[in-house]
Amino acid sequence: MQRTIRMYEVGFGDCFLLGFHDGGSSAFVLIDCGTITEKKAQLDKIVTDIIAESKSKLALVIATHRHKDHVWGFDDPRWADVEVGEIWMPWTEDPDDPRATQIRERQSALALALAGEPGDGNPLERTLARESVRDAQARGLTAMALNGMTNEKAMTTLHEGFAGAPPRYFLPLKDKIGEARKVAGVSGVTFHVLGPTHDKKALASMDPPEGAGYLKWPTRIPKRRVGPPFPARYLITQQEYVPAPNEGRQTFRVEERAKVKKALEQPSGVLAAALDKAINNTSLVIVIEVAGQFMLFPGDAQWGSWQAIMADSKCCAVLEKVEVLKVGHHGSHNATPRALIEEILVKQHTALFSTKPVKQWPNIPREKLLEALEARHVKIARTDQEPANGNGFRVSKGLYIEWTA
Repeated sequence: MQRTIRMYEVGFGDCFLLGFHDGGSSAFVLIDCGTITEKKAQLDKIVTDIIAESKSKLALVIATHRHKDHVWGFDDPRWADVEVGEIWMPWTEDPDDPRATQIRERQSALALALAGEPGDGNPLERTLARESVRDAQARGLTAMALNGMTNEKAMTTLHEGFAGAPPRYFLPLKDKIGEARKVAGVSGVTFHVLGPTHDKKALASMDPPEGAGYLKWPTRIPKRRVGPPFPARYLITQQEYVPAPNEGRQTFRVEERAKVKKALEQPSGVLAAALDKAINNTSLVIVIEVAGQFMLFPGDAQWGSWQAIMADSKCCAVLEKVEVLKVGHHGSHNATPRALIEEILVKQHTALFSTKPVKQWPNIPREKLLEALEARHVKIARTDQEPANGNGFRVSKGLYIEWTA
């Protein structure tokens, strides 16, 4: 059976069309469709190509997680005429799971607040929308927050759209990590569902410990001298402390209190980054097995999810057979553990990077990760660099890079 993977040029985002060709018949699987760096016109071209290549019939649609750079392309009315066999989403999208609903509501509320978009009248959202959006944009926070937004139209398509009334599955099922699943219409193909974990603690663990990830900086950071808890500009002596008239006993002057109030109202960069990571950690992690070859698609899964997966012997047994890797989170330091590359993926020989450097994350993809792959003589294809034809890659300039086996 011939296999093809079209890695579409979505900039910072993911969109992969997998084709399984046996004789005169073909079955297609779509994994994600989104971007945060390209204009809608690029996604329109990509959707057009997907519909034409698949002849408006997809055996399976997988949305790894709800980030805009993975689902924005599903906000397109043409999907209503595309027949889909099944749709898979992470268990955190299950509308009938109370814990999943709680996770989604918290993430969406925080994303709305950080982006300064008024939602359901929450006072924090109103304050941010009125006073803090410009400052948030200036510090590059809105991009992260909007990436974590509800993406309601796209998510509605995934939950309710497409032709053929496809069943929705929210995976992995509890206590079935590593489950091998079959999909009607894709004969000879097995899908191994490795994540996301259902473990609350693991979901909350997003950054690798020292030495476990491909970091740009040295893993050992020099200790900083510990000084007083407050900067000198906020310190006054007892003699200087004289309350202003009609203000009562206030420690800060009027202008200082205004600065403190503004700082409290503005969204924190740490909060925006934490939201971004938390949603990444809910990514579906899928290994696709066909004709003895294993291909890994981990979405943007981060450290906690990987930690749970690598601790499971059944999952590791599948990972050890992987030959083709879709590099997680566009080549970020916290999405590809060193142990995964250097100890587990011992057979890997092809790596696909759907990536584009952006201002907020200038060090993506990580040089150390690229160097580790190159040291293993892995064939690398990147959407931000045009590979030479050959080595199993075919290029449709400005649209996709296609790998064939």
